[in-house]
Amino acid sequence: MREVALTALASERLAGEEREPALGWAAAALLGLAAALVAPALFAFLLIESAGFLLSPAAHSLAAGDWHPREGLFGVAPLVVGTLSTSFLALALAAPVGLLTAIHARFYAGSRTRELVETVLGILGGTPSVVFGLFGTFWIVPRLGASLASGTLVLALMITPTLAVLALGVLRQVPDELLRNGAALGLRREQVILRLALPGARAGLLAAAALALARALGEALAVEMVCGNVPGWPTSLSTPVRTLTTTLVQEFEYAQNDHAGALHLVALLVVALAALACGLGQRFRARPVPGAARVEAAAGGGA
Repeated sequence: MREVALTALASERLAGEEREPALGWAAAALLGLAAALVAPALFAFLLIESAGFLLSPAAHSLAAGDWHPREGLFGVAPLVVGTLSTSFLALALAAPVGLLTAIHARFYAGSRTRELVETVLGILGGTPSVVFGLFGTFWIVPRLGASLASGTLVLALMITPTLAVLALGVLRQVPDELLRNGAALGLRREQVILRLALPGARAGLLAAAALALARALGEALAVEMVCGNVPGWPTSLSTPVRTLTTTLVQEFEYAQNDHAGALHLVALLVVALAALACGLGQRFRARPVPGAARVEAAAGGGA
C-alpha cells in the first residue's frame, strides 16, 4: 500500500510539473499576442478617429501651407517639415558622436573606463526628456534662440546616449577572432576598425541609427520647450518651428470637431513616421561578418 501511495504521489507531481510549463507557455503566448495587437489597435483607433475629418470639407485645407485651426486651416506640411528637419539634423549631429563613443569604449578604453562610459550612457539614456528641455531652456535658448537650431541640439543630446549604447552592442557582436586575425596579418588597430569591424557591423549600426531616429520623431516635451512653437516653414536654423508632437501637446486639450479630427490625423502621421523608421531598422538586420577571405583582402589592401 505504501508503495502504491508513493507511486500515486510521484505521478501527481509529474502531472503537475507537466501542467506548469503548459500554463507558462499559454500565459507567455497570451501576453505576446496582446503586445502584438497594441500597435495595430492604436493605428486602427487613430484611423477611425481621423476618418470623419478626412471625409469632411475641412480636409481640403490639408494641402494648404498653413496650420491655423481657428480659421479652419489644417495644413500639416509645415509640421511634417519641422518634425523631419529637427529629427534628421539631430541624427546628423548624434551619429558621429555616438559612433565614436562606441568605438572608443569597444576598442580603446580599459575595463574600468568602459564601465564608467556605459554607466554614464545608461544614466543619460534614462534621463527624462523634461530635464533635457530644462537644460535647453536655460543654456541653449539664450544663445541660439527658440528655434530649429535649439530643437535640433536638444534632440541630439537626447538620442546620442541611445545611439552610443546601441552601437556599442553592435560592435561587440563582431567576433574577437576576426579582429585578432586582422592584427596578426599586420593591420594596425585603425585599419582593423575601418576595414573589418565597421563594415562587419554596418547593418547593425544603420539599424541603431534608425531606432534613434524613431525616438527623435516621437519626442514632444523637450522640443516644445526650446523650438519656438511657430507653425511655419523652417527657412533657416534660427527660424522657430513646430513639430507634429508639440502640436498635439499644445492643442489637444481644447480641440473640438474638425480640430480634434485633424489632431488625430497628426497623431496618425507621428505613428506612421515612427513605424517607418522602425521598419527601416528591422530591414537593416545583422549580416554575417566577413570571414578570413575578407581579412586577407584587407591585409593585401593595406600592404
